[in-house]
Amino acid sequence: MTWLDLGNGWRNLFLLSVLVQAAALGTLFAARRWFSKGSRLACFLTGAAATPLLEYLWMLALAFLWPHAPKLVYIGVPPLAACLLLAILLLRRLRQIPALFRRGLAFARRLCRFDKPALIALCFALCMVILLAPVCVRFLSSMNCALSNDAGEYLALAHRYCTDRSIGELLEKNETEGHFRGHSHFPSMELYMSYGLFHTGGDSFGYPYDKPAFTAIGLLLFYTIAAYGALLLTFCREKKGWVLLGVLLFNLVPNLYSSIASAPRDLWRILAILLSVLAFAGLQPRSRTAGRCLGKLLFAFVLCFTVMSTHVVCFVVLPFVVIAWVIWRWLESLMLRRGGAGRTLLSAVGVALAGAAGTITAYLGNLWCFRQWGEMSPWRLMTSFTDAPWYDLYMKIEYKLEETTTHLNFWTARNDILLSYASPVGIWGFRLALIGLMAGLVFLFYRRAALRRQSQTLMMEAGQDGPTAVYLAFQEDDSFRTVSLLLFCSLCTLLTAASMLGFLDTPLYSFSGSFLKLPRYTLQWFLMACVMICAALAALSNSWPKLCGWAKHWLRRRQWHIPAGMGSFLRRLPAWFCALLCVLSMVQGTKQTGYAASFYRNSRNVMENDDLLLDNGFRKHYGLMMAVADALPEDETILITQSGYQYPLKGKGYLLQSNPIASILNMTEEEIPGELERLRAGVIITSPSFWDDRYLIRSTLSDYLSKLPPEQIVETEALRLYMLDSSLVPIAQAALAAQD
Repeated sequence: MTWLDLGNGWRNLFLLSVLVQAAALGTLFAARRWFSKGSRLACFLTGAAATPLLEYLWMLALAFLWPHAPKLVYIGVPPLAACLLLAILLLRRLRQIPALFRRGLAFARRLCRFDKPALIALCFALCMVILLAPVCVRFLSSMNCALSNDAGEYLALAHRYCTDRSIGELLEKNETEGHFRGHSHFPSMELYMSYGLFHTGGDSFGYPYDKPAFTAIGLLLFYTIAAYGALLLTFCREKKGWVLLGVLLFNLVPNLYSSIASAPRDLWRILAILLSVLAFAGLQPRSRTAGRCLGKLLFAFVLCFTVMSTHVVCFVVLPFVVIAWVIWRWLESLMLRRGGAGRTLLSAVGVALAGAAGTITAYLGNLWCFRQWGEMSPWRLMTSFTDAPWYDLYMKIEYKLEETTTHLNFWTARNDILLSYASPVGIWGFRLALIGLMAGLVFLFYRRAALRRQSQTLMMEAGQDGPTAVYLAFQEDDSFRTVSLLLFCSLCTLLTAASMLGFLDTPLYSFSGSFLKLPRYTLQWFLMACVMICAALAALSNSWPKLCGWAKHWLRRRQWHIPAGMGSFLRRLPAWFCALLCVLSMVQGTKQTGYAASFYRNSRNVMENDDLLLDNGFRKHYGLMMAVADALPEDETILITQSGYQYPLKGKGYLLQSNPIASILNMTEEEIPGELERLRAGVIITSPSFWDDRYLIRSTLSDYLSKLPPEQIVETEALRLYMLDSSLVPIAQAALAAQD
């Protein structure tokens, strides 16, 4: 049995577990119609997409309450609870099965009724799915997702938790040993990956048994697609053509593939943000009982805590989702004019404050860093006390320190960010959000003016014989539901864009420079922009028949001749326009010139990559390093320049640029041998393309290492090893020969 057979066996166990959980949660959400009253399919997708975040909360609860629980408890309780939930839902609906079956058939028939424009949109959407699905499955089920620096460090932290079960080590901000960078973020990703690592045999954690953890990272894309699909169904109100357009626009989100390939935590953040929008879209602020009110406050706290704990960037995105929800619910109550708009606003603010408490709780690590060092930096590395040339260059090039801390001008920055990689979705999402907000406000004033006219008419008809009270309220008709969802989508898109474009910059609260120079931080907004485009056009198509009717009535009153068949053609114009947009999206995302940052174009080489096909990219990349580490004597240490090396090294490395070790980079050549002896360094591992050619070469340590005998310097395409212990040279050469 090969290492791949072992890994795939545990991966299949993990997949079975998460599929059962996703099915159970999706069924529960659909049965209860949670968060999307108008679409059971959207509810199902929302429940399925929430699976990894609930797995994280389960791991977090165990980490605090029962960290040394048996492995079977960690991985066995969630699927067991899911099976029990499915059984209960089935037993409670046994008598309803014939009726549910008939409703399901009716839904399938409605789903399959495609007119010609929708059929065209379906064909192109299926073509895009056929192009992208094999790429996603091949890449995201491989072990290549751990080749990026951050993923390797998170996996190493997860590996350490699985071994030691110490939540304190995950929460540690002031790293004093030098193994890790000392993150200020909450360790949500690490606990989620721990759930995958626990699906191994015996007490074996890590390579080669870790295929479930890699699969868990890969599945985040499919969970994100499920949440994105639920947003499309919710805001487009299941209009098939516009939902299919959203499928094609997904391919046009800029830089998405590169982020998936290099930074798994980005998908973790994006999924959480999309789920927060879905959750608030179905959350009513007012409750009839005190118990329900407390339940909503608790829900808002847990939701915002979970979302905020995924990534520091959520601190400038999540609050604006909540603010958009508060404004939306208040405008909605004004639109209905049933009274109590003030009470609705107060209730919404109360729920928002509970969410703010959850956000701050998950942000406490960053606040601790600010109090300790005067910096809200995501990494302890950024506060290293050194004035060495390599460090100054590192901060300027890798973290773009000058640009990311710059305050941007809103009118200058808007096009720089919205037109990122010449993407059409950013600028059109922003424009349509502005139009949608204005249309919603016009609709609000129109309805309130109409009610005022009706009440005045009734008062006049009632006469002046005595006091008269007139109460009028609008019903939640189709027009109201269309405009209401359009308003929320517009507010979410505009308010979450405000923090990116410099409009809300202050000396303490400024992230717009980071959004400009690190485009992967804006990915969740571009997905919202895609939803905004589809929601705005779907709302227009809903209102189009009425607009055509008014136009027809206006023309007839002026005795204008209307050609036969023109009315029918005009009514079907939105459907044909949707089909045209689908064709343009397909062409724009796949053609050789023009928009070059599409998911498809960036990922085409995946299907031709033998390392991905054989799933040996991880071993090929890190095989030499692991062979040398296994042969290293127990009393010797490994110095590394990238924290991502910690996972293949099982946490044995010491990070050169961490505070406890960084001083060696600033010493004179005469002092370096003594320091290396004190550290008991047996090997130094670097990356030629990253450290040796850019930063390490500026240090005195580089001058010292370059004078080693040539046989003690072993280099591959990805790694360079300086063997200070000459007994490791034969082992490294043998490992290198085996790879060739």
